[in-house]
Amino acid sequence: MGILAGILLAVAAAGQAGEDIVLADFEGETYGDWKSEGEAFGKGPARGTLEKQQEVTGFLGKGLVNTYLRGDATQGTLTSPEFKVSRKHLNFLIGGGKHPGETGINLLVDGKSVRSATGPDSEFLRWECWDVSEFASKAARIEIVDRNTGGWGHINIDQIVLSEARPKVGDDREGALARAAASVEEAAKRAAGDPLRPVYHFLPPGNWMNDPNGPIFHNGVYHMFYQQNPYGDKWNHMHWGHARSKDLVHWEHLPIALWPSKIKGEDHCFSGCAAVDAKGSLVLLYTSIGGRAPEQWAALSEDPEGRAWKKHDGNPILTLADHGNVKIDDWRDPFVFKEAGRWYMVVGGHRAGGKGCIMLYSSEDLLKWKFLGIPFEGKEDNWECPNLFRVGEKWVLIYSPHGLVRYYTGRLDLAGVKFTPEHQGTVDFSDNYYAPNGLEDGGPRRILWGWVKGFPEGKGWNGCLTLPRVLSLDAEGRMIQAPAPELQALRGESRKATPVELVDSWRLLPDVKGDALELIAEFEAGDAKEFGIRLRRSEDRTRSVTIQCGGGRIDVAGAKAPLESKGAVQLRVLLDRSVLEVYADGGRTCLTRVVNTQAEDAGVEVFASGGKATLKSLEAWSLRPIR
Repeated sequence: MGILAGILLAVAAAGQAGEDIVLADFEGETYGDWKSEGEAFGKGPARGTLEKQQEVTGFLGKGLVNTYLRGDATQGTLTSPEFKVSRKHLNFLIGGGKHPGETGINLLVDGKSVRSATGPDSEFLRWECWDVSEFASKAARIEIVDRNTGGWGHINIDQIVLSEARPKVGDDREGALARAAASVEEAAKRAAGDPLRPVYHFLPPGNWMNDPNGPIFHNGVYHMFYQQNPYGDKWNHMHWGHARSKDLVHWEHLPIALWPSKIKGEDHCFSGCAAVDAKGSLVLLYTSIGGRAPEQWAALSEDPEGRAWKKHDGNPILTLADHGNVKIDDWRDPFVFKEAGRWYMVVGGHRAGGKGCIMLYSSEDLLKWKFLGIPFEGKEDNWECPNLFRVGEKWVLIYSPHGLVRYYTGRLDLAGVKFTPEHQGTVDFSDNYYAPNGLEDGGPRRILWGWVKGFPEGKGWNGCLTLPRVLSLDAEGRMIQAPAPELQALRGESRKATPVELVDSWRLLPDVKGDALELIAEFEAGDAKEFGIRLRRSEDRTRSVTIQCGGGRIDVAGAKAPLESKGAVQLRVLLDRSVLEVYADGGRTCLTRVVNTQAEDAGVEVFASGGKATLKSLEAWSLRPIR
């Protein structure tokens, strides 16, 4: 049956009863009485995914319009026979390239385009709805166009329906999470055999991870959520992974919490936070990304342990329109806190034409929010993943500005919507560290994790989190970080090195070796130009990971930072195969590095050059794996 015959038959059957009229379902071998021009549409509807195309999903039946015929280079138009607008809505499924006016679908009335839609740069077809009631009883045509030959230069269309109702969008949770879990399980088999994969840092079973999201202490348990691509070890398809721990050391992986709801227009679930509502239930807040401006969404736990989640029916909870006349760009990554019985949220980004900043909002129930203003702007172009929390009488603002992660300490006036900085510093002096997020536990302690990045691709895993760091402030408002003391439970037998004076020399520590170590060392600088520790040193000394001090600086495998300590220098070093964390200046200076040296390089030496330095003490422990 041709498409035109199908239209006429459907119209006759529907009559005046208000039933849906299917204008096209593209299940036939040809386009029937639709007029095709150019090469992009071929001789008839496509049967799903075309050659060299990403998988196309979301269409109904077996056929659809898919102009990725011989790639994005082909162009053309497909125009329907004339029909009468006899229902309130025109609904259809759309995917493909986002090129307004070039790839899309148009409604033509009196030869003029009165409605248009383009794709979302996604091969998933999602429902679109036009209110066409103003054109009731008028003659119309549908025009599908592909006039773009660049990236995403194609369009996907299916199931064009006249209806009195908007399309009913279901819940794609079960299928989406099952596919994601199966992909992670498969990757985990390959990831487990990599000798450079960390053994006591937190990371998913397999595939990509980035930002920690919504760490929270709830009912005596630490929960960690994190950005995850379950479909590969590169960034894409942002989900939220989930794990929990009773001791901050050993983690139980739980089902993936958040998935991009393609059927609701989401392509990614970007970063955010977690909170506990008035009923004691967990709530996740995050930035929803799709073929539209970013929105802030919420998800609600369906069980006390957070094993299953439901997207809030009232999403979005915030849109850019909520800022009124204040124009905001790059708006994402909500972080909430409670003060004086009221919820507050900060979101990162920058004012249009301005510098990086935080936006402040308030709420009574975590779901309905009011924009209060911009309490602080910085010097960088954009801010991501802000954290704003109290430590004693001071407030700490952490932000990630597409560079080294920075922080301010100061005073916060919520009523006046103003943050007044008193000190600025760097959270971690390495470009392998980014997007930290933290929680307050029952101590109360403020604990922070950062994303460790910079690992090689193709290993079945990519990314981990730093060790949990307990934060405090000194009298000047400077941040002090220390590995959580719970990590000491991983220590094996203590090994101590004999004090040694080093004059333009090095000393191998025979009882200290391995690639999963903790060291606490103290040096007397003397007049040496440089001194420090070499880890994972090969027997021929041609390979090593060097921690070098001198001249008021510390250099950890190429990442440099100021070193305040002059005479006596104490270093705390945690090596976990390819991840190295170093704490100096009593925890005021931290550096996290990815060090992809060979697994067999396990020696440790101390050294000095350009003069004399003394190793006063060194204690070392092998650290046990957590899985």
